[in-house]
Amino acid sequence: MSPLAFILALFGGLAVSAASESPTADCKLSFDGRVPLSSTPETFSSAQSLFNPKYVIGQNLTWAKIIEFPELPPPRFDIPVLAKPLGLTLTDESTFLSGSEGVETALRRTELLVNNKDDTVSGHKTWHFSFRTDPSRPLNYSHEYLLAFHEAADFQADFWSVKAGALLEGPAVPSQFLRVEGYKWDMPVKKFFEAPLVDGVWHNMGINLDFNNNMISVLYSTDDAPLEVVVPPTFNNISGKAPTTLGEMHFGLQKRPTGANLENFLFEGYQEKGINEAFFFGGIFQDDSSTGCVTL
Repeated sequence: MSPLAFILALFGGLAVSAASESPTADCKLSFDGRVPLSSTPETFSSAQSLFNPKYVIGQNLTWAKIIEFPELPPPRFDIPVLAKPLGLTLTDESTFLSGSEGVETALRRTELLVNNKDDTVSGHKTWHFSFRTDPSRPLNYSHEYLLAFHEAADFQADFWSVKAGALLEGPAVPSQFLRVEGYKWDMPVKKFFEAPLVDGVWHNMGINLDFNNNMISVLYSTDDAPLEVVVPPTFNNISGKAPTTLGEMHFGLQKRPTGANLENFLFEGYQEKGINEAFFFGGIFQDDSSTGCVTL
């Protein structure tokens, strides 16, 4: 069976859009966060920002001090729309002042936020995003990192997440793997997919979400290869139960602390001094898959 036929069979007749053509040509988009070539770091603090201009960054930082534009070949889904990748940096100053929790002293966070957009967290949608390591400023893989996650509106749950590094509640053993996990409060939390986080390549993700039926599927490829299904539609609580519903999407770096028996990782645990880390992102957009369209 060809990859296209497999996709069609797997998703019950979904239409797919090849990325060699414009990803917007066939699939209607519910969000497009691909960064125009004219963007500057200051753009992300302005009304023209594709993401929330204020969150989620260190309390004394601005996006101009965080955003970089690397000299790299663009990821697969940036190319058709002439967009460019960006770099997010993480330092000792990346401590977020939460309106509900105060200063999150044990976390380091730099995250692009898509919020107040209920149509991106309802219906049938497919998120696309690409990421790549910066070997000159590597992550400390003895920590757990969130690279992308859907947070509930009341901030009490993550419906799904893409992570890297060691397990928060496990030994601080370095692990340069990426993994896709399910609903935060499942016991145990489901791990849907895992792959080596290889340096020097773009890792492309597709997260297909049927909110009405609580189904998730995962697509993955590297560099310019078309996405392939690595996890077929599988049950996962992505709609929640009021008030833990809807919510917002985060893309970036959330570095969690190390330590045993942490009761609250926002304030407890260890972060080393002198953090100088970075990670590259690109190709962030979301298909409206209500008609069965998924960009590959």
